[in-house]
Amino acid sequence: MIGPIETIRDSAKCWECDENDHINIAFYGARFDSAVRAFLVQAGWQVPHRWMRLIRFHSELRGGEPVHGTSGLVQLPDGRVAIEHRLHASARQVLSATALDVLPDVERADLSAFDLPMAGQDALPRSAAVPGNGVLHGEGVEALPQTYCGTLPPHAFGAPTESVGGAMLLDQQLLRIVSDGATHAWGHAGVDDEWLRQRSWGRAAVQLEITYGARPQAGDVVAMRTAIVASSAKTISYQHFILNLMNDTQIAQVRVTSLMLDLATRRAMPLPADLRARLEGMVAGGQRSY
Repeated sequence: MIGPIETIRDSAKCWECDENDHINIAFYGARFDSAVRAFLVQAGWQVPHRWMRLIRFHSELRGGEPVHGTSGLVQLPDGRVAIEHRLHASARQVLSATALDVLPDVERADLSAFDLPMAGQDALPRSAAVPGNGVLHGEGVEALPQTYCGTLPPHAFGAPTESVGGAMLLDQQLLRIVSDGATHAWGHAGVDDEWLRQRSWGRAAVQLEITYGARPQAGDVVAMRTAIVASSAKTISYQHFILNLMNDTQIAQVRVTSLMLDLATRRAMPLPADLRARLEGMVAGGQRSY
């Protein structure tokens, strides 16, 4: 079986919402992690290794909404195989988010008996090709501002039998780190909470790329360091480096493209000219080795 099959049917909880009055990215990660396991159980597969996950956010998911999602195997334009997840707000029949889990241990030839569909255009990156060769980069990361520091709890991991190579840090926890550090990251860009409150604006992610590195263990102390790597008329892109301070390894790199949201109209707002100029200067003057 290659799908798509239903792997998610639940409701968005009000307590999953953040200060922007929509579901926090960590709970999208939780649903996609659950969808992987549900798909593989129903398809009769073992849980494969994955080296990256690409998430695109298409519309806000609000507290109290019923949601459902499907998962299925697809082929990427470069011939790699991925699991494509599609998450909908059921009552509105609106696509809320898509995710692609790239599977390095599965080749198209392994599925030659199946007419494997191409990944949906709306699940592919907004620009360029699907990234991810499993290699993490980042010289000079120690010079970047620290935007998070904390300890990984035992419940942050999946069961050791549910992934190749032992217990994997769940994306719910990984994206919680990114979310918790976002306020500090935006503050370095000159957009702190007071700046947003004065305008009645919030923040929303539009695309998120996770590349996985060394696996941590429960109790490890981790930190996140962040660079601003791109900006446009309405968006800011951050590169987050999540580091294990116990053994000097990189747990993951997460690139997030975000925008500012008018909390009354729920519309994306253009970046003010002075902020745009400051961001462009930060990008031009930043470390480019990553």
